[in-house]
Amino acid sequence: MTVNTMFKRKVALYLWLVAGCLVPLVAQAKVVASEAPHQLISQTTDKLLVLIDEAKDYFDKNPQRYFDELSVIVEPMIDFNSFTRGVMGEYGTRDYYRSLSPEQRRVFKADYKRFVATFREGLMQTYGKGLLAFNGEKVVVEQPSEDDLQQVAAGKTVEVLQIIKGNDKSYEITYKMRPNKAGEWKLRNVTIDAINVGQLYRKQFAAAMDKYQGDLGKVINNWIEESSDAEKEAQKVARKNASVNSQEKQ
Repeated sequence: MTVNTMFKRKVALYLWLVAGCLVPLVAQAKVVASEAPHQLISQTTDKLLVLIDEAKDYFDKNPQRYFDELSVIVEPMIDFNSFTRGVMGEYGTRDYYRSLSPEQRRVFKADYKRFVATFREGLMQTYGKGLLAFNGEKVVVEQPSEDDLQQVAAGKTVEVLQIIKGNDKSYEITYKMRPNKAGEWKLRNVTIDAINVGQLYRKQFAAAMDKYQGDLGKVINNWIEESSDAEKEAQKVARKNASVNSQEKQ
């Protein structure tokens, strides 16, 4: 594995977690500023960088402290129920739920609740460790355009562009955010260069459901392993994009 590939992998892991983070102190606040989503991404990035820097001194001896502090920043900012339904695709829709018998609905509710917890745990563990690989790259959040400000003021979906500037390449990350009914801005999806993270997980979930013949319980039991394939696919796409960019420069 080349140094560049290792860097891309580490950055991809870092970016995904940042995508779901908002500042704890303002996470429950209503939308009061037109540029709120952009401010929240910037402020959260700063907090994560501080946490990462401090955690490098104690993680090996006390990893739980790191994950606990990470959870304080991250978990209130992600609507895990909504995000998980998105990952489940057709299996997370109302139509699918309504197609089930009363007994099937009972089982589905229990499995769904367990999947949300499993999905959350997987993100915290996998990408939390990836964050520790961050090593001083410059992070810039682009200022909102006039169209962005109008979208925010109207409470509609807005995309926040962030750029990670490495030694040999810059990476563009787009956070798709939208306020919930309470006016709290929540992450809906993230795209790293051409890698749509939400679609990758959704594709992996569908493949797992086919593999286990529609048995949601088995998908949940094996989700950590199954979802690792989505990460590998992201790395594959990243390597392909890097190769194309390199050829274009030549």
